[in-house]
Amino acid sequence: MIIVTINFLWTINTLAAPKKFTGTDYSGVYSCKGSNVKIGNYELIANFVINKPNSRGNIGSYDLIIETENSTTYSGQAIANGNNMAITIEIIDGSNQAYSTGVANLKKFKPKRFSYIHHYYESNQAINRSEINDTGNYGSENCVMKKSKVTR
Repeated sequence: MIIVTINFLWTINTLAAPKKFTGTDYSGVYSCKGSNVKIGNYELIANFVINKPNSRGNIGSYDLIIETENSTTYSGQAIANGNNMAITIEIIDGSNQAYSTGVANLKKFKPKRFSYIHHYYESNQAINRSEINDTGNYGSENCVMKKSKVTR
């Protein structure tokens, strides 16, 4: 009976107290050069901000804003487990909506600065149901964290 009570109390304490985030914080502004099969070469800026209430242990949750070279912005989210990250971006073009889903592997190249290559896929199914057999779009981006500006 004592063992059952101890196990029950340990389970309640484990569920009640989420683990503090101990992973690497990849928050920052990244300059990216990319290419995909539909538009060719492009540049964009990706801004990652850690969502601390939803990050725990080695798992970091991020909100992000993407700004393209023609000043179009998209929002998204990412989740990192160690140096591996899954990224989802919502693409809204007028009344059409689609999602870009990708994976990235982050690497430190200077103290507190990271880079990554993001491989992604965008389905046309969400944009235009009549084009279900369309191949969609895929590509990759090489992104490097910009130096942070010191504000006083």
